[in-house]
Amino acid sequence: MSLIAAIHVVLLLALALYSVHHLTLIVLCLAKRRADANVLPSPAEAALPTVTVQIPVYNERFVAERVIEAAAAQDYPADKLQVQVLDDSDDDTVAVIDRAVARLKQEGKSVSVIRREQRAGYKAGALAAGLAQTHSELIAIFDADFVPARDFLRRVIVEKAAFADPAVGFVQTRWTFANREDNALTRAQAVALDVHFLVEQPARAAADLMLNFNGSAGIWRRACILDAGGWQADTLTEDLDLSYRAQLRGWRAVYLPDVCAQSDLPADMSSYKRQQARWARGSIQVARKVLPALLSSRLSLLARLAGWFHLTGYAVHALILLLALTTPALALESTALGSASLPGWLGAVGLICAAPLVSMALAQRMQQRGLGDTLRGMLDAVLVGVGVAFSNTRAMAQALVTPQVGTFDRTPKGDPAQGSAYRALPDWTMWAELGLSAIASAALLLTVLEGAWAFVPTLALYSLGFGRVWLDQVRSRSAARVPAAMRHALQLDKGYPSGR
Repeated sequence: MSLIAAIHVVLLLALALYSVHHLTLIVLCLAKRRADANVLPSPAEAALPTVTVQIPVYNERFVAERVIEAAAAQDYPADKLQVQVLDDSDDDTVAVIDRAVARLKQEGKSVSVIRREQRAGYKAGALAAGLAQTHSELIAIFDADFVPARDFLRRVIVEKAAFADPAVGFVQTRWTFANREDNALTRAQAVALDVHFLVEQPARAAADLMLNFNGSAGIWRRACILDAGGWQADTLTEDLDLSYRAQLRGWRAVYLPDVCAQSDLPADMSSYKRQQARWARGSIQVARKVLPALLSSRLSLLARLAGWFHLTGYAVHALILLLALTTPALALESTALGSASLPGWLGAVGLICAAPLVSMALAQRMQQRGLGDTLRGMLDAVLVGVGVAFSNTRAMAQALVTPQVGTFDRTPKGDPAQGSAYRALPDWTMWAELGLSAIASAALLLTVLEGAWAFVPTLALYSLGFGRVWLDQVRSRSAARVPAAMRHALQLDKGYPSGR
């Protein structure tokens, strides 16, 4: 076996380990070892805990008003509900928020705005600043692009009695997506996130594995936040960090898949890559921070192993990137020698690596989506997942080689046709993605000409995945040059109110 073949085998085996973990979560999800039904009595109206809804905002002119209104409209006792708008904005979002808050105060709502002189600690800093100014027992958090239903708090706190057990530290609910069908990218994201919210999170909850808070559409017990060390800004994923620290302190996490909160997905590739890079870098930072405590804890071996794979999950993208380099080399080697120097059992390993396809299909089946929509969404999700491998690997490498936390680059919200002020522009990584697509395409052409058909599906996947992500960014750059008058016309055509 050649050196390239040996490296390729090792990479596939590593990828298979993550797939085995994924298969385990699928089995746990289907087994439903613990019922989701509430077994504790709901609290009486007079005994309901006080709640503060925190809305961290940074330059969100298109979506800030609706989330503030949704939070203030919660069906919860007015004397026990407070809304905090944690506004770090430095654009006209400030005026949008001030108008909305003034109107709601006139209606008798308890809504306040907290502004800091500096955006220190980014979202974690804002949440900590808000926590210092409230004594509510429970803290609900909604990002600016979320729109909680009017009965959100009542369903979680009263109907589900999610905090009846004093050991429960936080509750996470499921995300749904208002712009799911806007384009192929939003469909791809929705399919991938459905796996997390309909397969992975229920499995972790059922098996008492480490569960992560997703940063929004969840509720924390104030005492849990403080006991776990509070919000800390030494990673870019403060939500993942605090949820692990809290559970290592003995607090329980609850996941409610049948309570949903609607949100918006990034509508263009550059925004999506920015979001994913932040999550990738932040997850590795959290892994470096909490893995020693996790591995030395008294949790079960399954819980510790699952936590390891969970925290290092973005390493899959690094494996995909390296395989995208070794596969063309193997194809060239195979055509030169006349045969591949790979062991026969590697085909079975490749099948194991397809586990995410099973969970995608399962999550879509749970929502009773048609076969055509399911296959189309799965194809989009796979291509995009492959295509962002370089960008995410770069972000993880930054987390490993530099002690700096990095900048919390916000993910632009709202429809791109509303304006380019928040548009994330493509960076140099798009050219690396073009190069990876070109390498895979050249190797694909050669293997087809030489009849080395075993490499064709994988090379086609790399060619199309990296090429698709590159092409989407080319389109994004072109859209960014659309004149303001034309953007305004597009906005009117789509029926968006000018002040949304």
